[in-house]
Amino acid sequence: CGLAMRTLVVALVVVQVVALVVAKPSSNIPEHGGVFQSKERVKHIHQDGHELPVKFNMKVHSPTLGTTFLELGSETDVESQGWWNDFTSWLGSLFNSGDTPTGNNKKQCEGQVTITEPTTITDGSGGNTYEHGLDCKWLIKAPSGKKAITLTIEKFDLEKDHDFLYLYSVPTGTDEPLFTLTGEVAPGKTFTSETGEMLVEFTTDATEAHQGFAAKVSFAGTSDDVESPADDDVGPEDDGGSDSGSDSGPAKIVEAEVDLRATHVAHKTDRYRTKDEVVVLRRGFPMTMKVSTDNPTECGKLSVWGGLHDGQNTFLSGKTDMSASGWTVSCKGTSNTAFDLTITPADLAAVGLFQLYVKLDGQEFVYDKYVAVIFNPWNKKSPEFWPNDASLLDEYVLSENIGLWRGSAGRNSPMRWALDQFEPAVFYSALDLLQGLDNQKRQQIQFVVRHLSSAENGMLHGKWARDEKDYDPYTKPWEWTGSGRIFAQWRDSSSTVRRRDSVRYAQCWVFSGAFTSLMRTLGMPSRSVTNFESAHEHQPYDNNCDAYWVLKADGSDDYTRDRDLENDSVWNFHVWNEVFFTREDCEKCDGWQSTDATPQEYSDGDYQLGPAPKTRVYNLDVSGYDKVGYDIVSDTHFLVSEVNADQRHFLEKKSGSGRNKKFKLHYTEKNIIGKEISCNKPLRPTGRDDVTDEYKPDERNSGRVLREWATDDSFLNEELDKNDVKFKKDIPQSLDVGSTGVLGFEVELKESVKDDRRVELYVEGQMVDYTGQPVTAGQDASIFKTVRQFVHLKDGERSGKIKVDVAPSEYTPWLGSGTFMQWSVSGSVIETGQRFLDSSNLELVTPPIDLVLKQQDVKIGSLVDGAAVLVNPLVIPITNLKGQIHLSGHKVDLDTEVSEVDAFGRLIVPFALMPNVAGKQDVIISFTCDQVTEFQGSAEITV
Repeated sequence: CGLAMRTLVVALVVVQVVALVVAKPSSNIPEHGGVFQSKERVKHIHQDGHELPVKFNMKVHSPTLGTTFLELGSETDVESQGWWNDFTSWLGSLFNSGDTPTGNNKKQCEGQVTITEPTTITDGSGGNTYEHGLDCKWLIKAPSGKKAITLTIEKFDLEKDHDFLYLYSVPTGTDEPLFTLTGEVAPGKTFTSETGEMLVEFTTDATEAHQGFAAKVSFAGTSDDVESPADDDVGPEDDGGSDSGSDSGPAKIVEAEVDLRATHVAHKTDRYRTKDEVVVLRRGFPMTMKVSTDNPTECGKLSVWGGLHDGQNTFLSGKTDMSASGWTVSCKGTSNTAFDLTITPADLAAVGLFQLYVKLDGQEFVYDKYVAVIFNPWNKKSPEFWPNDASLLDEYVLSENIGLWRGSAGRNSPMRWALDQFEPAVFYSALDLLQGLDNQKRQQIQFVVRHLSSAENGMLHGKWARDEKDYDPYTKPWEWTGSGRIFAQWRDSSSTVRRRDSVRYAQCWVFSGAFTSLMRTLGMPSRSVTNFESAHEHQPYDNNCDAYWVLKADGSDDYTRDRDLENDSVWNFHVWNEVFFTREDCEKCDGWQSTDATPQEYSDGDYQLGPAPKTRVYNLDVSGYDKVGYDIVSDTHFLVSEVNADQRHFLEKKSGSGRNKKFKLHYTEKNIIGKEISCNKPLRPTGRDDVTDEYKPDERNSGRVLREWATDDSFLNEELDKNDVKFKKDIPQSLDVGSTGVLGFEVELKESVKDDRRVELYVEGQMVDYTGQPVTAGQDASIFKTVRQFVHLKDGERSGKIKVDVAPSEYTPWLGSGTFMQWSVSGSVIETGQRFLDSSNLELVTPPIDLVLKQQDVKIGSLVDGAAVLVNPLVIPITNLKGQIHLSGHKVDLDTEVSEVDAFGRLIVPFALMPNVAGKQDVIISFTCDQVTEFQGSAEITV
């Protein structure tokens, strides 16, 4: 409240922001607005999943809207939902007041109009420029007795290669256009269809707007009846010409053109937003280049040359005749000065950026656009061909949004991530990152994938800091919401020159999201995969993760985990990637391949992993890799351990000190690693696809180990103490932030025990990050709670319990650094010396941001009105609040000027978005603050 409405513009994304602080009714609201909130928890109800108070006041001040004070709702409105209607009505009045555009204005032209008599068609702009996001059609039908339909240009000024007028000789618009007009066309130029029907389609994008067009419609019996324009009326877009040409000398090429829109549609690359600077081809699919010469010549004299290029001045692999490189080039003469060259990259063509030129009698005519060749899962002759349901490629190649699953095995949810794979910054970065890979390896998917898994962790800087301040002044890993901003930061998106500095900072889900973007922008079916309870073993791999328990330094008999002694760890979750292709370099390796760009372990001297066949991971099969050409054996071992390892717990002997401490194997936990392995469910924004059984059987035989544990330490074979007390725990896997947690521990005597038993339990709570490491340096630094209790089983009692309450005031100070509590318990039976040890993680879950959208199906250039609702669940204020909104490759900071929300308070941020990209898009809003690592919410719109 008390804020000025601000209009924030990034590219064509417009965000209108007003921050509202919601409180109980108050009679002493300051005149200037200000932040005013109740310190009491207000009553809530749920309506359509959106949590709002039953009764509250809002005050907002804006230079354009004035000051509004609104009391919404009453106790009687709970049943009638009147408060909700009032709220949405208020939102509507906010965005429809004054000069604020609503996106509901009538378009200059829209839909399809049928024409059966002579007339003039126009873009509808009059003397103004035309609108963005138009898609207008005119179906022209010749009257009886007429066959020829002619358009005569009266004016024509469109943004070249961005806005188009397409003329089809069939009414469906599904075939290639008869004519494609863009840029400028001279008045008087005519275009004729003799089928009796012509479909005219006018499309504009979201960049520049020009003066538009006007064209006269006329009919005739045949084209012979159509009056031809004078020679000096033919405009610069004329691709025809006289067949007779001058005989004054040898022929020279004067023009080489490609119909970019038709080519991109045919190659399914029309969503790349490269401003048509590059022709994007999928390997194995053809394109047609129209070549014009000044004098007559013949097809046999034309050839196409080129090679891989760096996008600046240098061929990376030299220039060669493309026909000799496996490409096919065929020629068809439409006259003796006009030729159609059909150019098809090989099914196994190298991927990357090419410069092409046409040779004629020693002359080299350079085509003025780069040609990018990418993978083609629609091509049956390429190894990346997708043999399953073709509609799934809409998810694994074309979808621009995914869910990155995070949390714990017991409670997890997808973080929405904008891939932005069609953004120029992502596409050009992928081409840049391929540099250093030779032509031959660029033809083989496994080497492209492996190279990029290494190159990405050079572009992105990974960091797992124990102090949040160690990330300053750079972006914290949890502040990223999509790939576009990462790649744009690495390079200037309008340039072919990349930055040398890596982007800071990333953790596993950021590496995975960015890698999925790299794979999809290069055309590969790919997805991000999350493994919960994920083992991270250090080499040499033995399929075991070892935990060490040491005696506390206070002289007691209590034990605590000493992570400084542990080389291995178990992450609450880890996110990697899969790509799909068939392989000739190893048997039974086809299908999804696992790969990982997160820098964890060296492979072939670098941080890289995969691609390793998932079928081999499932079967623990590391044989038959002789032809692969890289250390896939080691990579497969690492993946097997990630999903299958056992966790062994070692107990310190009461002798030795420091690194010379002696340990004995106390117990081994089996079947606890590799849980709920998840990826995004195809075409379901928040759906989860459980792929656990693709990595491991449901029930794993305890003998599934890669090799036997080998050691010279004889104490590992010592016989464990005889146990007659059983230990059980009841620790929830998650806890909503702001709630009190209740932990339960139980000891139970075995049936054979008749004597009394005294059991001492020591419980320790420590704040850790998602990799299981303490959030602050020092063994005991982040321990925030300890409890020691005795359970005395006597007089026939068979079991006893203790309960540990965890109040919000105890864990709240640590929330800015970690979102997991690790609870360790060590227990000892006084009479027998029996000891038991255990540790479990509990995730702290922040409430999601609720998004309320007035429209979810919109057109390019129209507004999406909505509001974000953030709830502070803490007993203390949240401070230094910063927000951002992400849509279609663009991120805008929410300059709300509200940096603090009181205890149990809430913030409502109305906004308006103007999308500039068609398709399904995620609106992603996130906030960070000093007390909690992140709040996030998302909603899907169809543009």
